[in-house]
Amino acid sequence: MNTIVKLLIFFLILFIGFAGIAFYWTFYKPLPDYEDTITLNGLSETVDIHWDDSGVPHIYAQNESDLYYALGYVHAQDRLWQMTLTQIMAEGRFAEFFGNDEELIKLDTYQRTLGFWKIAQQLVDTLGQDERRVLNAYSNGVNAFIDNNSNRLPVEFSLAGIEPLEWTPVRSLAVSRLMGWELNMSWWSEVTYQYLKENLPPQQFDQLQLQYPNSAPTSLDDEESMGFSSALMPMLKQEIHKRELLEMEGTHVGSNAWVVDGSLTESGYPLLAGDPHLGLDMPGKWYEVHLNLNGRNVSGATLAGVPAVIIGQNDHMAWSFTSIMSDDTDFFLEQQDPEDRGRYVVDSLSNGEIAFESFEKVREIIKVKDGDDRSIEIRYTQHGPVISDIYPVPELTGDKLISMQWTGFELTNEMKSLYNINWAENFQDFKDALPSFGVPGLNFMYGDVEGNIAMYSVAKLPIRTGDPITLRAGWDPDQNWQGFIPFDELPRVINPEDGWIANANNKLTTGGYPYYIATFWEPPSRIERIEQILLNNENFSYRDFESLQNDSYSNFAAKLTPIILEILRDQDAYNFDLPISYLENWNFEYSLSSTAASIFDTFFLNFTENSLKDDLSEIAYENFTHHENIPVRTMTSLIDSESTLFDDKATEKIETREDMVIKSMQDAILFLSDSLGSEPYEWRWEQLHTITFKPPFFAQASEAPNAPSTLKMIVNNVLSKGPYEVESHGMSVNNGQYRWDQPFEMILGASIRRISDLSDMSRSKSVLPTGQSGNPLSRHFGDQTDRWLNGEYRWLYQDSTALFEGSDVRTMQLVPGG
Repeated sequence: MNTIVKLLIFFLILFIGFAGIAFYWTFYKPLPDYEDTITLNGLSETVDIHWDDSGVPHIYAQNESDLYYALGYVHAQDRLWQMTLTQIMAEGRFAEFFGNDEELIKLDTYQRTLGFWKIAQQLVDTLGQDERRVLNAYSNGVNAFIDNNSNRLPVEFSLAGIEPLEWTPVRSLAVSRLMGWELNMSWWSEVTYQYLKENLPPQQFDQLQLQYPNSAPTSLDDEESMGFSSALMPMLKQEIHKRELLEMEGTHVGSNAWVVDGSLTESGYPLLAGDPHLGLDMPGKWYEVHLNLNGRNVSGATLAGVPAVIIGQNDHMAWSFTSIMSDDTDFFLEQQDPEDRGRYVVDSLSNGEIAFESFEKVREIIKVKDGDDRSIEIRYTQHGPVISDIYPVPELTGDKLISMQWTGFELTNEMKSLYNINWAENFQDFKDALPSFGVPGLNFMYGDVEGNIAMYSVAKLPIRTGDPITLRAGWDPDQNWQGFIPFDELPRVINPEDGWIANANNKLTTGGYPYYIATFWEPPSRIERIEQILLNNENFSYRDFESLQNDSYSNFAAKLTPIILEILRDQDAYNFDLPISYLENWNFEYSLSSTAASIFDTFFLNFTENSLKDDLSEIAYENFTHHENIPVRTMTSLIDSESTLFDDKATEKIETREDMVIKSMQDAILFLSDSLGSEPYEWRWEQLHTITFKPPFFAQASEAPNAPSTLKMIVNNVLSKGPYEVESHGMSVNNGQYRWDQPFEMILGASIRRISDLSDMSRSKSVLPTGQSGNPLSRHFGDQTDRWLNGEYRWLYQDSTALFEGSDVRTMQLVPGG
C-alpha cells in the first residue's frame, strides 16, 4: 500500500473519529442517566425520582422545598431549551440572542409593548408565602441543573450559540401570562369583524350575518370609527407571524372536557376527560409528572417552567379545563392633546372642559447581536400600552392613538390557585382555591371520590357598557371598564340532575345571564357530538371516553351535506354522480380512508372562496378566513339564504347559491384529480391531512432562502418528526385544524388526552402527541406519537406499588451536597 493511500485512510479515520466525538458531545452527552446518583447543593434530604417507561418522573420527597427543587431539576433536564426560548419571547430578546434582523427587532418591540415581562415582575409582589417558597425552590432546582451541566446542554444551544438564562420566580410567572395570551383569541375576531364592517357596504356586511350582541349603542358611530381598525391590522399580522415562528398556530385554541357522575359509569364513581387544543410542536406543550410528598400524591400535566400540575388528579379529585373564549381585551381610541403631545384626554366633561393626563413612558433598550442597540419608548394610557405606536399609521389615525386593555395586565395569583388545587383534600378546598385565578379565563371541570361533579367558569372578566366589540372612546369614562364580574356570579354547574357536564368552548349561558362574557364561541359541532354520545349511554368506562376523545365525526358536515346533495341532484348540466355517490354514503367521519371527507372539505374551501373573495377583497378575505370560527359560522348560515354575496362580480350573469355550489364542486374534483390522481380511491383523507411536529424557531429559520444546508438537515431529520397521516378534523371532537391558506397540513389538536376514573386514584390514562424529552436522541423524544395517532393511551401511576408492577422503572437519586 503506497504512502498516499495510507495517509488518505489515516485522515479518513481521523475525520470519522472527530465527527463521532462531535456527534457524541452534541447529541448523546446531554442525555440523562436515569439511574444516576447526583449530589446537589440546596437539598436538605434525599429525593428519589423513579422514571417510568415513558420517561415520566415520579418524584418522592420528604419536604416541600426538596419536592419542587427536584421538579425544577427534571424540567430543566428534559426541556431546558423550551424554557429558555419561552423566556426570550417573554422578555422580547430575540435580536439580542439571534442577530441583527429587522423582523426580530420588530418582534421584540411587539413583545415588550405587550408587556409580559413587566406584568410578571409586578405579579411577584402579590405572591403569598406558600407560592413564593415553591417558586424559589423550583428556581433553585432549575439553576442547579444548569450549573451542573454547562458542558452537556441540548443541541439547540450549540446551534444558536447562546447560554441558558438564570431562572427566577419572575420567569415562571411570565410562562403563565404567555399561556394566557396564547389562549386570548377574541381580539383577533374583533379586529377582523371591525375591519370587514369598515370595508364592506352595510348590506353585504349584514348578509354575512356577523352577529353583534344586542346591547347599548356603539361606542363610536360609523363615521368616527371608519379606518381605525385598519391601523390594528399590522398588530394582527405580527401576532400571526410570531405564532408561526414559535409553532403556536391554529385558532381553535380551546379544549374538550366532560365529566359524568357515578350514576352513568360502570364503577359507580365519576369519570372525567379532558384534552386541551393548542398548537402542536416538538417537543410539545405538556410535561407529565407524579409528585409524592410524604405519602400525598398529585399527578398530571405541567408546563415546563411552572411548578404546578395544571391538568391532573390527586388522592381525592381530578380536574381539567376548557377555554371560556372570554372577551378579555378591548381597544381604546385615545385623543392626544394637540397643544401638548405628552398628554391625552381622559374625560370630555359636560361643561365643555377637558381633563388630561400625561402618558406614562418607559424607555427600553433592545440589544442586538452583531448590531447597534435600539432604543424604544413605550407609552401607556390609563387603559394600557399604546399599540398604535408599534406600527404608526398617521394617515388613518390622525392625532388619535389606539391603546389596549387586557385582563392579563391585572394583578391575579394563578400560582396560589394551582398550588391549592394540587393539594386540596375535598370539594370545599377546591372551590376555595379558585377566586385568585384570573388569566386565562377557564372552565374548570371537576370530579371527586365523594361523587361530586362540577364546572366552574373562572376568569377576570370586565363589566362593560355599550357594544363590547367595536373600538371604545378612551375620553369617555362611561366606556371604561366598570369593574369585574364578581366571582360568585360567574357561571357554574354543580351536580346536575342528568349526571353529566360538558364544554367544548361553546356558549356558556342563555340570554338571561346579566353579564357579557364573549361573542366568539366555537361552532357547536364538537359540543353537539359530545352531548349526543353522553345522552345515549348510562354505563361509561375508560374505553367509552377514549373512543369519544378520538371521535372524528363532524356534526358540521352532517348538517351541510344534505343541502349540497339536494342542489347537485336538482341540476342536470353536469355529471356529479361520483361526488354524489361518495357523499350519500358518507358516515361524516374523517377516517384516514375516507374519500368523501376529502371531497367535502375541498368543496367547502372553494365554496367559501368562490362566494366571498370577490366581495371582500384579497386582504379582507385572508383576514376573514384566518380565524376558522368566522367562515364556518358565517357560511353555515349563508348556505340557507339567497344572499347577493353568491354573485360573482367578475361576470355579467347574476350567480346564485346553486351556481356557487356547482362551481365549487367542479373546482373540488379538479383539485383532487390534479393533485392526487384521477382515481377516487387516491383521494383518501390520509393523502391530504398530515402533521409534522417541528421545533419552534428553528423550523422557520431552516425554511429561510439563505438558511445553511446543515441547519435544514438537522431540523428536518433530527429535530422534527413526521409527516404523519391524521384521522381528525377541526369540526370533530378529535380536533385537527389546518390553515385555510395552506390546507391541509394540521397545525392544532389535542395537546394531551387525559382520563381519570375516580374509583381508582392510583392511576389515570393519558397520552402526549410527542413525548417527554426535548432531546432528539432520547428514547422519549416522540415515543408517544404512534399511540396518540392511533387513539391509544398509557397508564400514569400515582401509587408506588402499581408503578413498580406496571412499568419498567429506573431510579435516580438527588442527594444533598456537603
